[in-house]
Amino acid sequence: MLFSYNWLQEFFKTKLPATEKLANLLTMHAFEVDGIEQKGKDWILDVAILPERGDCMGHEGLAREIAAITKQKLQTPPRARAYAQKSFLPQLKVSIRASRFVPRYSAFVIEGVKIAPSPQWMQDRLAMLGVNSINNIVDITNFVMLELGQPLHAFDFDKIKGSKMTIRETKKNEEIALLDEAELSLPAGVLVIEDGQGLIDLAGIRGGKTSSIGGKTQNIVLQAAVFDRTKIYQTKKQLSYSTTAAEIYCRGVDSGGVMKALERAAFLLEKFGGGRVVQTLDTYVGKRRYGTVPPKEIVLPKDLGEKLLGMKIPDTAVKAILSRLGFGVKGLRIIVPSWRPDISLPQDIVEEVGRVYGYENIEPASPSAAVLAPEQNPNLFWQEQVQNLLKESGFTEAYTYSLVGRKDLSLLGYAKEDKEKLVELENPISEDFAYLRLNLADNLLHTVVSNEKQWQNKGVKVFEIGKAFEKSKSGVQEHLMLGAMCSPADFYFLKGLLGVLFEQLGIAGVWYDDFEARPDEGRVGIWHPKKSAEVKIGGKEVGFLGEVSPSITSNIQTQRSIAAFELDLEKVFQLALEEREYRPPSRFPAVLRDIAVLIPQEVKVEDVLNIMETVGGKLVADIDLFDMYEGPELPEGKKNLAFHIVYQSEERTLTNREVGEAHNNIIKALEANEEWQVRT
Repeated sequence: MLFSYNWLQEFFKTKLPATEKLANLLTMHAFEVDGIEQKGKDWILDVAILPERGDCMGHEGLAREIAAITKQKLQTPPRARAYAQKSFLPQLKVSIRASRFVPRYSAFVIEGVKIAPSPQWMQDRLAMLGVNSINNIVDITNFVMLELGQPLHAFDFDKIKGSKMTIRETKKNEEIALLDEAELSLPAGVLVIEDGQGLIDLAGIRGGKTSSIGGKTQNIVLQAAVFDRTKIYQTKKQLSYSTTAAEIYCRGVDSGGVMKALERAAFLLEKFGGGRVVQTLDTYVGKRRYGTVPPKEIVLPKDLGEKLLGMKIPDTAVKAILSRLGFGVKGLRIIVPSWRPDISLPQDIVEEVGRVYGYENIEPASPSAAVLAPEQNPNLFWQEQVQNLLKESGFTEAYTYSLVGRKDLSLLGYAKEDKEKLVELENPISEDFAYLRLNLADNLLHTVVSNEKQWQNKGVKVFEIGKAFEKSKSGVQEHLMLGAMCSPADFYFLKGLLGVLFEQLGIAGVWYDDFEARPDEGRVGIWHPKKSAEVKIGGKEVGFLGEVSPSITSNIQTQRSIAAFELDLEKVFQLALEEREYRPPSRFPAVLRDIAVLIPQEVKVEDVLNIMETVGGKLVADIDLFDMYEGPELPEGKKNLAFHIVYQSEERTLTNREVGEAHNNIIKALEANEEWQVRT
């Protein structure tokens, strides 16, 4: 909001700090000053008033803050006590049908005003802040609004049909013509004021054209009301229409300051517009005897300030700061002024003292208690290890939605048993986000397909770590899962990657079992029936590895095969070990022999490896599959596997005879199977 430096100066007898210094003080103790602009002999400060600080939306409110910061005494502008005089004008009747949105409504009926230009100094001051001069009546309402932060509005009394005004909410599609010639069709629920014939005011935002002040106006209704800040905010957003008054109302106005604003306006009218007050109206929620509302009191615990601020501020300084801000101080009881509805807790009081005292004046101190490092979360530690390994292996981490849509149920082959495990949202934002995901693979499939279009000549490798959800008899179960996919499919690459992953986690005893689809396993339809396996550790199933079913890849319209694995990380991390047993490399040389074996296509590589490792015993240090061939040159139904066998001892150098015997024993064991043929 824009503020005039010269206008702020009028609230003080002593000289204010220079503009730049004042801006720095405000920024450090109250509100940020976004800019300073010189206009003639004045400077305009653009101050970012906080949303809850409607009390500073006028010059007096900001001057109060300056007085508290600079320890100066605040001068209040003069006003005229208003007493209703006798008149022959009919009594104005005001009815409030939306009282929960109008905490207070006050107005003066003033007879015998004279419309004329406002004094030049007032026109200049309004112009400095971007407000056009209209006439003395309208200019006074704008002047008081900018001075005190209380919007005012003047109606031509003689244009109010039936001498009655009703404040209510609109019905749908009611229309109003405003002072700026705008014609609006209003939605239901907007606060308006109507007379005996129609709408005359868009409450809290702008007056209507039919009751506007004109050159022949003699009698006016000067209104100062408090309208619900939320209601005004909603209205300006609905209509995409706002004014300075609306911006002030959105931050909240002081219900205890409406009469003060009316009396200030009456004082200025006596000097520049004439007229006399012939009727006063004042209605507000919570009104008690003598027209007062009990002030809010907060008990401030004795040591709270020191606990929160880290230092003891003298009681005399605390009292002086709060008094300059307008608070009443009676020992530990703090009386909150009506213009500070944002103050509701003892901590709020401490914050007021701290900011005005100056946070820069609070000396830093080391904490009195020891700062202990948090306990290591093993799951986060292992999760980071998994992430690093996959990224180093060329995978990109993905973050997908934890939701799947109704179309996915048919697209991704959900069986009846799968659907029964899905957790359905009560109020989904769309059909595409109707259920909590049962696994990570479903959304990763969509990720792979969408990226294939961007990387047609390159493979896609993605992984995700996240929660999967499953409905059971005991409620909704959550599982931390790891899912990884590559396209085109490379089953053995993923199998090898899993081996490295388990080795890094210190997990032994990993093996791969035939995958047999059973109804209780969930999402059975996603895996290729002949190219998939269960991942087990010590007989306990922890995940799946395989290619995605061709029916699924066809449904999601990809020409490439896709391989994937999915692990239950909660089960895996329970078995992970950080400790490692160091084994030094053998000092003795290794001997490398190759072997190829022709076997039926249904035989697994694992079966061949198990025979070679068992027969080779301690002399076999390592076996690597380096080639697998299936082609027309081979007999029908056969495939050829080629292995590197590394022979090595940790105790001595092996002789050719020892290696030859071990190698021949392996050949004999392999050829013991009638349909297997060793090709050396």
